[in-house]
Amino acid sequence: MVVLPVIGMTFLGCAAASQYKFACTRGVCDVETSGPATLDFEQEFGETLEVVETKDGRVTLKSGTARQAFKMGESGTIGPLKVAVKNIKGELAVFTVQE
Repeated sequence: MVVLPVIGMTFLGCAAASQYKFACTRGVCDVETSGPATLDFEQEFGETLEVVETKDGRVTLKSGTARQAFKMGESGTIGPLKVAVKNIKGELAVFTVQE
């Protein structure tokens, strides 16, 4: 029997592997992503947030039809969600999301 480690990766179609994690406390979610990802915030905010890409020091996010690129240290809105980007390094993006 072969035992493979579980490393928490999500595969999106034929796209490259993407890793993400988020934790929410009192209406604020701390998010860390590496690569494209679809983050299900339905329970927290009734929304889904898509990380389209992270490159050139920017993370591009999409919520519904709204799409916005953010640089490290920037805050703003994407659809009904407020985003504050804490760190970007390569494909790694760290940010908070709240309503």
